Amino acid sequence: MGGATAVRPLDRFDATRFPCTVAAPVDAFLDPARYGEDRRTPLLLAAAAELPRVPASAGRVGVFIGAESGRGSLDTLRRLVAAAGRPFDAARFAEGARSLADVLSPEVVSPAAPAVALARLVGAAGPIETVSLACASGLAAIVEATRALRAGECDVAVAGGVGADVDPLMLAGFGKLQALSARGVSCPFDRRRDGFVVGEGAAVVLLTRAPGPVRVAGVGRSVDAVHLTMPDPEGRGAERAMRAALAEAAVSGTPFHRIDVVQAHGTSTPLNDAVEAAALRRLGLPLGAVSSVKGALGHWIAGAGALGFVVAVEALANGHLVPTAGLRDPDSDLPHVIGEGRRVEARTALVNAFAFGGANASVALAAG
Repeated sequence: MGGATAVRPLDRFDATRFPCTVAAPVDAFLDPARYGEDRRTPLLLAAAAELPRVPASAGRVGVFIGAESGRGSLDTLRRLVAAAGRPFDAARFAEGARSLADVLSPEVVSPAAPAVALARLVGAAGPIETVSLACASGLAAIVEATRALRAGECDVAVAGGVGADVDPLMLAGFGKLQALSARGVSCPFDRRRDGFVVGEGAAVVLLTRAPGPVRVAGVGRSVDAVHLTMPDPEGRGAERAMRAALAEAAVSGTPFHRIDVVQAHGTSTPLNDAVEAAALRRLGLPLGAVSSVKGALGHWIAGAGALGFVVAVEALANGHLVPTAGLRDPDSDLPHVIGEGRRVEARTALVNAFAFGGANASVALAAG
C-alpha cells in the first residue's frame, strides 16, 4: 500500500555485465533436493497452499496454469555445449546429451510440469491445461478456467500462473530485445521509463460457480498478429480483448458504465504503456483508478496476469488499491495511483495482460 518495491541488486549470479543488474527474486520455497532445478513448481505450490481448501463435494476440479518452459542450470548448458565439440559433432553431442538425461528431467523442461504437480496436490479430476503465451499466460489461463466452468467441464477450477525467469539466460535474452530497464527502475507509465525489471512468483485463485464477494463478469482474448515481439502500435488487439470482456459482462447482465479499477499490464516499456493507455481511453468509459503492480514486484512474465487478477480482486473485495511504484511523472492523463495506496469503494475492475506475439487477455470483474 505504501508504494515500496521488492526490486533489489541481483546476488543469485554475477550480473555486473548484464543490461539490467536488478530484479525482484524470490529466495524462499525452493527445495533443490525435492525439485531439482525447477523453480516454477515450488513457487506455484507455495502459492496454492494459501488457497481455501477445495470442498470435498467439489467433484471435478480443473487446473489451468500459465507457465513457460523451465531451464537447466548454466552448468548443464555448458556441459551440453562442450559435448558437441568444435566443429560440431552430432554423434558426440548425442552421446553427451544422453549422459545428461537425468539432469534434463521433465520437471525442468516441460511447460506442463507445474500444472501436473498442482493437480496432484488438489486431487484434480477435471480438465488440466497449461497456457504458454509469454506475459499473457497467467490471465489467459484464468480466462480458460472461467470458460470451462461455464461450459460445465468442471465444478471448481484452480487457475493462475507462475514465472521464474530471474536467471542469466532470460536476462540476456530480454536485454538483447532491449526490453529491460538500463536504469534498473520499473516505473510503468512514467516519462522516464526505459524497460521492465524481471520478477518471479506465482499467483493462483480458486474459481467456483457459487456467489462470492467478487465474480468474473466477462473475459476476452485476442491477438495482434503484427510482430513477434512488438505490439500493434495502435493497440487494436489490446482494445479488442478489453471490449470483448466488457461485452460479455453486458450480455451476462453486468453492463459496465464505469471502470472503477484498472489493473493494467503496465510493463514500463515505452511502447507497451503508450499503447495500453491509448486503448483504455478509446473504451470511452470513465476510469476511476489505473495502476500496475509491476512497479513494485517486477514483471513475472507467465505469472504476471494472474498476479494482476489477484490485485484487482483485493481492490474489489477489501478496498485495497495499490499504487504504481516508481511512477512520478505520468506521460498520460489516466487517473494513475501515485505514491501511496488508498482505500477505495470499487464495484468494477478490468485486468489486462498483453504478451509477445500480440497475445492479449482481459478480464472484467464485478463486486457481489
